[in-house]
Amino acid sequence: MDSQECSEMSKGGGGSKEMCGCILKRHAIVLMCALCCLVCYCDRVIISVAVITMAKEFGWELTLQGQILGAFFYGYVLSQVIGAYLAKIYGGKLILNLAVAGWSLLTILTPVVAKISLPALIVCRIVLGFSEGMAFPVIYHVFSGWVPKHESSRSIVSLNFGVCSGTVLAFVVSPWLIERMGWEYVFYVFGYSGFAWCALWQMYGKDNDPPTTSKKGKDKSISFSRFLPLLRPSTLYCIYYCHFAWNMGLYITIMWLPTYLHERFNLDPDQTWINALPYLVMAPAAMCWSFLVDRFLARTSTLNTAVWIRKTATAIGFIGGAGALVLFGGCTNAHTAVLVLSLSLSLCSLSLSGWEAAKLHALDPSETGMLQGVSNTISNFSGVIGVPLASYVKKTTNSWHAVWIMCACIWFSAAIIYAFRIETPRKEEKQSDVERPLKPRRNASL
Repeated sequence: MDSQECSEMSKGGGGSKEMCGCILKRHAIVLMCALCCLVCYCDRVIISVAVITMAKEFGWELTLQGQILGAFFYGYVLSQVIGAYLAKIYGGKLILNLAVAGWSLLTILTPVVAKISLPALIVCRIVLGFSEGMAFPVIYHVFSGWVPKHESSRSIVSLNFGVCSGTVLAFVVSPWLIERMGWEYVFYVFGYSGFAWCALWQMYGKDNDPPTTSKKGKDKSISFSRFLPLLRPSTLYCIYYCHFAWNMGLYITIMWLPTYLHERFNLDPDQTWINALPYLVMAPAAMCWSFLVDRFLARTSTLNTAVWIRKTATAIGFIGGAGALVLFGGCTNAHTAVLVLSLSLSLCSLSLSGWEAAKLHALDPSETGMLQGVSNTISNFSGVIGVPLASYVKKTTNSWHAVWIMCACIWFSAAIIYAFRIETPRKEEKQSDVERPLKPRRNASL
């Protein structure tokens, strides 16, 4: 059953078997996309563990390591809108498959390229980032047609669950592979896992992936007017900044935590599995928060109340996470530090059920993928800026605590901006007036 048939069934009040089939298919799509995020972050994070051993072999100082880790984001910010645009024309299945295959191949080639020259490695990381940059806009394009409003928080947070699980897997498995087989095999093992996902995605979607069915979706022309709806509303600027702030703290933590624990607490590379704990805790915490927020949203009948719920989730998440992050920088014991960081990321993950989930219903569903592309483009400058900035702050202040305070201030500012600048409806509009049907829209496609 394809998405168009699901939509027709929704209008005609189809039978329970057909409705059950639609629900199961929707959940399967969400699961596959979450697994894609898991693979994405495995291939992104492994270098932050491997770079400790690679730096000793190739003689890289801290500033140079920051440039290598940050190179990924130069490519990442360039492909966000491109990915959304291609998904809108050709469908999410094809573009997502090509993107995953591309970054998996580049992950496998990383050890070879690293031994050729440093510039070659940096170019490889930029192109790898370009491939990974297409993933989230394409996934949001898919979600916009399949995910109903009352499941938006949990569906979005399921992607974060995949992100956290991929980060945990990378931090746990990478030290083991490095110790027993060498740092090169980290890239080989995780790179081939991406091709395994491609095979599953290809088999799953072989009979139900029509290209975008609407005439609007098939329009291949590009004009600046298409981006105006993504640049005008002040609400979207708040979402963009929250995304930037979230990524700033998350990317600095993911990329520099192994090095921080190694320098601050003398943890050896084979002990860096402890880096996984914060993300192991954050994943189920974010999922629990999302179910709680969705439950509140399901019980409210007005749009004003729904906006207030999103604001509250965003504020509590960012402010709570920022406070715990400051405490994390002052910890004098490695295990205590990791526990406090786990608390920080778990609290901050509540904000995802606010500003992030709001994206699915901020604009017409046909523009959701493009919205995520623009948002990811803006927000991922935090990786371009933040990862090397962290090494600069550490070098100039000789203090990692200053790095974590900087991240906490950015999170706090996001909470204030979203709370006071987000627009609320001028009239008491019923939430049901803006909800989409429980079945996918006619133009929903993989």
